[in-house]
Parts: sequence; structure tokens; C-alpha cells
Amino acid sequence: MMDKKMICGVLVTVIGLTFSMFTLAYAAMNPWDYNGIDGLLGSLLGTQMLMPLMLSMTVMLAGLGYCFWCAYQKDK
Repeated sequence: MMDKKMICGVLVTVIGLTFSMFTLAYAAMNPWDYNGIDGLLGSLLGTQMLMPLMLSMTVMLAGLGYCFWCAYQKDK
């Protein structure tokens, strides 16, 4: 059974994943050539979405780590 801590971790993971998908979709829909850098990295740099992507991935990984910590901690 999932307790409140686990639900919080799942919600943080879902929020990070959703925002990551949004930033990737926004960068992919707006092609950009940033000083000769093409592709997804050029689009992320040109639309200034690289830092929000890194932040949202960090939030997602923190939520996932919290879920694993809650799932495998020993009960006292």
C-alpha cells in the first residue's frame, strides 16, 4: 500500500516528467540554428529551454529517488 510520502514522490516525478516533455516538444516544434549547432540541442539553446529542461529533469530524478527511498527503507 502506498503511503503519503510515496504519493508525494510520485506527484513530483510526474510534474518533472510533464514539464520535461513540454520543453522537449517546444524545442522540437521550433527549429533553430544556434551558431552552427543544429538539431535538438540547437533548438534547446535557441529557444532558451535548455536550463528549464535540466531543472525539470532534476526534479523528476529527485522525485524518482524519493520514491525508491520510500519503497526500500527499513521500517523501525
